[in-house]
Amino acid sequence: MTGKILYVVSLMRVRQWVKNFFIFFPLIFAGKLYQPAQAFDCFVTLAGFCLVSSSVYIFNDLLDIKRDRIHPKKSKRPLARGPFNPSMVIAFIILLVVTGLFICFNVSREVFLCALTYIALNLIYNFYTKKIVILDVVFVAFGFQVRIWAGSFAAGVFPSVWLQLCVLLLALFLGFTKRRHEISTLKEKAGEHRSVLAHYTAYLLDQIIIICSTLTIAFYGLYVISADTFGRISNQRMAYSLIFVVYGIFRYLYLVHVKKLGDEPGEIILSDTPILTNILAWIFYVGFVLYVIR
Repeated sequence: MTGKILYVVSLMRVRQWVKNFFIFFPLIFAGKLYQPAQAFDCFVTLAGFCLVSSSVYIFNDLLDIKRDRIHPKKSKRPLARGPFNPSMVIAFIILLVVTGLFICFNVSREVFLCALTYIALNLIYNFYTKKIVILDVVFVAFGFQVRIWAGSFAAGVFPSVWLQLCVLLLALFLGFTKRRHEISTLKEKAGEHRSVLAHYTAYLLDQIIIICSTLTIAFYGLYVISADTFGRISNQRMAYSLIFVVYGIFRYLYLVHVKKLGDEPGEIILSDTPILTNILAWIFYVGFVLYVIR
């Protein structure tokens, strides 16, 4: 029984659910975390997106079985290891999609449409854009943007444009570092695992990563000193939270280039103690500024 549970948890990629916590960003930064009804709707939205995203992950694995077997780490995923019952897997995907969409629909029609948009983006990615250089990562990054929109609809707030840009750029940063890791790990077999990797070079990706990381830091800095942020907390204490963002990006670059990590951002965040501690410290500081000493 325990083995079956672990198999399902691995199949659903539960560790990747950490990405869905971007749903809470609009609620937290709007200073409305103490609003019970809005917080509850965000939790429900989180649950719905976790199921929907898991269905997408399983569908991706189903399509990429042969390519995943080339990758040293992805070859250990449940479907790549095999054997499995295709009918059972497809039925499980449908169950997750229907349940996740039903949960989102019960929050609001807008959240439901965001979940549908997320699924549509991933379908377009799987059947078209994942073979197009640059656009492959852009479509993955849009998935994070959809999470922000879903969270804003659930919380009934409009997120800052600066905050949305920060999330998009951070997602691009994580996406391109993942491509960088795949190239450095697979080398000549990179194109066999993911055809679009044949169009990337380590040098090109390094340039793009530098641009994305620089803009992420710059835009977050602009967000924390913006008139909108200052108007809500009447001081500049949020500006000091930039320190955590800078360290987090630098630490991630260290893990990519020195420790040769970067294939699964969600797993890195949960397994690397310094970066996890930094994120928790950032959450604590931002919460303290927004909700205690504002």
